[in-house]
Formats: sequence, C-alpha cells, structure tokens
Amino acid sequence: MTKLRLSEWASIAEVIGAIGVVISLIYVGIQVRDNTDEIRATNRHQLIGRAHSATTGIAANQEIAAAIAKLPTGAELTPAEQVQFAYFVRSMIYDVQEAFLLRQEERLDEGYWLTRSALFSSSMSQDVARSVYERDKKIGLLHKDFVFWADGALEP
Repeated sequence: MTKLRLSEWASIAEVIGAIGVVISLIYVGIQVRDNTDEIRATNRHQLIGRAHSATTGIAANQEIAAAIAKLPTGAELTPAEQVQFAYFVRSMIYDVQEAFLLRQEERLDEGYWLTRSALFSSSMSQDVARSVYERDKKIGLLHKDFVFWADGALEP
C-alpha cells in the first residue's frame, strides 16, 4: 500500500469541502423557501384578519349596513351615509392596494390575490365607490403601480 502524498490529501480535502458547500447551499435554499412560504402565509393571515374585521364591522353597524343595502336599489344616500360609505370603500381600496403590493413583492400567493382583485372589481361597480377611487387617485393617496393596475382592471 502506498502512502498518499500531501497534494493527494489536499485534493481529497477539496472534494470533501466542495460536497460540504453543496450540502450547505441546499440547506439554505430549503430554509429560504420555507421562510418565503411562512411570510406569504403571515401576510395572507393579516389580510384575512382585516377583511374579517371590516365584514363584522359592517354587520354590527346598522347605519353602514343600511347605506350598503340602498346602493343596489338606486336609493339616494344621505350625506352621512355617503361619508360612511366613502370611508368603507377607502378601507377596501387600501386593503386591495396592500394585497397588490405584497403580490408584486412576491410575498402573497396568487390565489389570495385573485380574491382581492375580484373584491375590487365588484366594489367599483358602484358609482359612489368609483368616485372615492377617482378622488383618492387624483390627490395622490394611491401607489402609482396600483393605480396602473386598477385603471386597467376597471376598463370596460
């Protein structure tokens, strides 16, 4: 049996080191993927929590519920109802905008984004809601990327 030279031992050590680096990179990749999945789940959970709070808030508030019930009938909203509904719509728009930005950053999954975009499109079918969106857009309260998407989504 021949003795290995120092250069041969160095070559073996390089191979072992390279294998260690590959294993480390695989481990880091798995950790990054798991972390990304966890961030998406957390973001989705927070958005769902806000949507739940808004929904239960409407259910518990007779005035805003009455205003929303008037919209499909075409009945005129009182000035107070118009203000209440405008703030409700603004809250929804900001929620959808947040979901849009999270999706843009790849921190929200596509499935949940589709529910938010459908909510936006459905809500904007009301003239009062559309005027709130247009006003907030005009005075610069909305992110430019969101406005670009929203304007496209609202085209006939």
